[in-house]
Amino acid sequence: MKYINYKEMKDFYTIDEVCRLFEMDKAQLKHYAEKYEIQPQEDQYGNWGLRKVLVRRLHNAIYKEQKNSFQLSANNNYHRSNDPWA
Repeated sequence: MKYINYKEMKDFYTIDEVCRLFEMDKAQLKHYAEKYEIQPQEDQYGNWGLRKVLVRRLHNAIYKEQKNSFQLSANNNYHRSNDPWA
């Protein structure tokens, strides 16, 4: 997950904008939104998306998940490469 400057965010992002911001497709975004119980909302113009606070919450959750899984896999690879019995 790439870095996002939370201070420079808009107040509302459509689903397509969130996909571009997170660099993922709609299926992946839907998976994470459901996993972290974040539901799209409709703005005053009839566009479906997420308010800034929800985009930030979802980004933070995905970032932490990916960071932890990367660290775990890096630790497993390190131990395997240094273990002659692996």
